[in-house]
Amino acid sequence: MNFRIFNFAIAALLASTALANAATITVNDLNIFRDFRADNDVGIAQGDVLQFGANVFGGSAGTSIQGIFTPTGGTAGLIGSASPCGPLAVNANFCAKSTTFSTAKLNGSWQVRLTQGATTAAFGLPSVTTIPTTPVNFPTNVTITRNAPSASNPNGDPTISWTLPPGTDPNTFRVNIFDKSQILANGQANIVESNNISVSASSFTPTIALAAGGNYAINFQVIQTRDGLQIPVSSGNADILSRSSSFFDFSPPKSGAPPVIALPSITSSGVYNFHVSGVGPTSVTFIDPKIAIGYFYETGTGNPNFASVTLPDVGGGKFDLTFLDGGKTVTDALNANTQFFFVSGGVSAFEVTGIDPSAKLDPTNGGAFITGLTFVSAGDFTGTMTPITTEISAVPEPSTWAMMIMGFVGIGFMAYRRRQNGSALRIA
Repeated sequence: MNFRIFNFAIAALLASTALANAATITVNDLNIFRDFRADNDVGIAQGDVLQFGANVFGGSAGTSIQGIFTPTGGTAGLIGSASPCGPLAVNANFCAKSTTFSTAKLNGSWQVRLTQGATTAAFGLPSVTTIPTTPVNFPTNVTITRNAPSASNPNGDPTISWTLPPGTDPNTFRVNIFDKSQILANGQANIVESNNISVSASSFTPTIALAAGGNYAINFQVIQTRDGLQIPVSSGNADILSRSSSFFDFSPPKSGAPPVIALPSITSSGVYNFHVSGVGPTSVTFIDPKIAIGYFYETGTGNPNFASVTLPDVGGGKFDLTFLDGGKTVTDALNANTQFFFVSGGVSAFEVTGIDPSAKLDPTNGGAFITGLTFVSAGDFTGTMTPITTEISAVPEPSTWAMMIMGFVGIGFMAYRRRQNGSALRIA
């Protein structure tokens, strides 16, 4: 018998057994798998987890979910408190929950318990004994490219590209688009597009119309399946055994923006993280951050130092640039679209302030402040860009701004670490 059909037959049998006792809750796509999640700002808990769930016929709104784990030779116990299901725009029946991954949780069997009002039913989940102990890799070098409207792309939606690390050999590659302006009842951003694409693909263009200036995140799910086959587009999560789930924030680039921009992952605390290979002194790489009134930039461990910076014409176009030179704090005025070269040997960190609050820069928008950087030598950039924010409802007077900026500089450079090497880059 085909192993995929066998898996689905077992899931159907477990579901039908439960339905004999709770005919008012009907499910399919019963699933449990390892999910290695990167940090993000779409409301999904970061970490290495077991995710479990099902599709609830008639829609999962108003349904709560819990997991039940029975260790081998032991007794069943509930995993955590009940949580509301989070139906999606692409799947109104979707319901899932997660628990921290451990190998001990693979030594036993699992059920999912669903509750609708006074009705509760438990459903058996697929086996966890074959879930691997090594997580799946994340993609790197994620970039976004502007596209003009065309017959094949009437919305002019951008193309997003990536690289899979060597040795990553998924059975399925799934791409989700989150709209961060739409928040579900469970606190997560809504998925507005979901596609299973070729495992050999290295780029994707959304098929839905993205709002100009919209605030989105693309989610890459690199998947190993239970039967070793690719999951059909119309199928759900039942065949997933293990996956990595990474998130990169973006906004559709406006006309006049750089043609190719490297995308960051934005953490739940608002820090932009980058993983860009092949930066250097002879090329410029473009990367995309309450309201932002400034940004603090820092290279990652082993990265080359920053050699120069070029800032966009945003928020007045006049900025204060602060960095360390021989242990002394230096502040220079810098106009937009003017390349500034740091001291010989470059710097490992610098701070930009003076952005006019009336520009209302959204620090969670991946295209808000596109910055150009060069580096003193070839290498990778795995550094960060941290927005300095303020509440729009309480814009300080000019004298207060001066005091705030001095405070930001002091706080930012307490964490400053001088390094000996630095290439060119744009960030926002």
